[in-house]
Amino acid sequence: MKRNWLRGILLGLSMALLLSGGVALAQDSLFMRVYKDCVQCWPGMEYPTEDQYLLPYSMGGWDTNYDLCSRLTIDGIIEEEHCSGDYPGTDPYSDSEWFPCEWHEEEMVPTSLLGGGEASVANGPPSPLGVWKYELWQIIPGRPNPRAEASWLVARVCEVEEEFVPEPGTIMLLGSGLAGLAGYATLRWRTRE
Repeated sequence: MKRNWLRGILLGLSMALLLSGGVALAQDSLFMRVYKDCVQCWPGMEYPTEDQYLLPYSMGGWDTNYDLCSRLTIDGIIEEEHCSGDYPGTDPYSDSEWFPCEWHEEEMVPTSLLGGGEASVANGPPSPLGVWKYELWQIIPGRPNPRAEASWLVARVCEVEEEFVPEPGTIMLLGSGLAGLAGYATLRWRTRE
């Protein structure tokens, strides 16, 4: 029995890591993901078709019993902020967004991130170029308020576009759990020989 203490610790730790990683993956919580760090601005007003001008994103996990609040900032200046019972669509919701290179004379910017219509930019940032940050939250009595956010750079030219790696912490938890199970199996195999 004394020789098996290391096996028991490895097995317990591995199972805890696997369970916490699985819970993190299965957690039904508010999320917002963008799949590029940088997106090139589009010089026209019609919808672009080339991928470098489009930012794919997804969001979801909201509780439809409560208002969904959102805030959009560009370089720290609030562009739009509101709370309402209007939701973007299905849960999860995915779409692509494009960004103008400059605000146009009518001082309106089309964006589905702002509720599918057009938002006034008269009191907002002087340029659409810069770091955009989109935040989502809900105020739910008696529970921790779920929050999610995503940010990306809008530029005339994106230097290097890095590939998006989802939830590295969760992947690390699952990998650690599997490594622990491999260690447990190795110890068990050695004791049989």
